Amino acid sequence: MKLTFNTLVVDVSVALKAINRYQAGAYKEAISDLQCILDLEPRNWDARIMLAACFYKTGQYSAAQRAFQFIADKSENVEARAKALEGVQASSSKLDPRASGMSALPPEFGCHIERISAPQPQRAPNWLA
Repeated sequence: MKLTFNTLVVDVSVALKAINRYQAGAYKEAISDLQCILDLEPRNWDARIMLAACFYKTGQYSAAQRAFQFIADKSENVEARAKALEGVQASSSKLDPRASGMSALPPEFGCHIERISAPQPQRAPNWLA
């Protein structure tokens, strides 16, 4: 994933801090910085992709899926839309209990877990892994 983005309104130090935190694996802290950027630049698609990736990397798959879907639906940037669609698929595979080959209900609800024939979940794209 390209870890630079143009910013027209936000102080460049905020953008650099977000990128540095993302690269260091401090995704929760990067989320805060990226949300500050998006408050001022809601159409900054690079920041939105990075925010969605932070949600994914912190296990917030539902938030990641919504963020990626928003980008896929609204962005005019072809590269951002392509990454967002990959992110939607990766997040969906984490959220769908059938994707893991397990039944949807846990044993405490009176059914036993058994293997079902379901496609293997897709691996996250390299830039999101």
